[in-house]
Amino acid sequence: MKTITKTTLISLAVASALAVAPSAAFAHKNAKKHTNRSVATSSSSSVVSTSSSEARLRALEAEVQALRGELGRTHSEAKTAVATSQQTATAEQAVEAKLIEHEKQSKENNNTVFFRGGYAGMTHNRNDELLVSNSVLTGAPIQNESNGGAGWYVGAGFDHRLTNDLWGFTDLVAVDAELMFQYMNFGTATNTLVAAASTAVGKVGALGTIQNQVTQFTLSASPKVKFNTGTIFTPWVIPFGLSVNVISPPSSGVTVLNPGLMLGVGGEFAIWKALIAGVDFRYNFTGGDLSYHNQVGLNGLPLVQLKGVSTDGLTAGGYFGFKF
Repeated sequence: MKTITKTTLISLAVASALAVAPSAAFAHKNAKKHTNRSVATSSSSSVVSTSSSEARLRALEAEVQALRGELGRTHSEAKTAVATSQQTATAEQAVEAKLIEHEKQSKENNNTVFFRGGYAGMTHNRNDELLVSNSVLTGAPIQNESNGGAGWYVGAGFDHRLTNDLWGFTDLVAVDAELMFQYMNFGTATNTLVAAASTAVGKVGALGTIQNQVTQFTLSASPKVKFNTGTIFTPWVIPFGLSVNVISPPSSGVTVLNPGLMLGVGGEFAIWKALIAGVDFRYNFTGGDLSYHNQVGLNGLPLVQLKGVSTDGLTAGGYFGFKF
């Protein structure tokens, strides 16, 4: 019984071993195949992963390049914007400076009202005219006269500033528009027409001897060019100007009005604040007489000399004024 049992057990063990061996072999074979398949799959996955990483790197490089280009453009635009901003700021500063300068100049006292006085002289005196000191007409020497062609003048004027910088050419020259009038007195003379009428009626001295004032009134308008020296002294010139002259008594042709050309030169000092004082010299050229030279006889009387009147003359004196 024990023998059968041992034999049976041995047989069962051998049978079990034989049964297990093919299964183990099959399992080992399957395991080997599975291992080989896993390796292949892993290798394939590694290749795919490597390709994907390279693509991502290339994409990142492209993005980096794009970002660099964008940064370059942004930097260039920023520099351009800064340059433009600086230019704009410079232009704004220049405009602001101009406005400040213009406002400052507009607040300056550039207009002037002035009062003049001094010596006045005629190129030719007014003796031997029909109404002035004609000794031939009166038949007697002229006495108590002071008409020698020299006298005095008083006047006033107004300067209006036209430009501070010669209309943008230079800051050294300013131009004013001057309107000026003056009264000149050249002494006394005898009204010879009254004396002649008195003699003609046979009553010498009936009408008496009438003396009159030899005067002249001048109204002129002219540009006055002033030179900005940067000091308290400002010289000026009048290159030309229109003058209108009215004389009294009338000329031998009984004419009283004559136009002329006014020329002048002078200078002024800034005394205190808006107060100025200056000197000037002017010459008035009329270019002709108010009547012709002629000689006539009255009722068989001696020839009477009729001398033409020249309103040419000069003035030299001083003035003071106020700027506003």
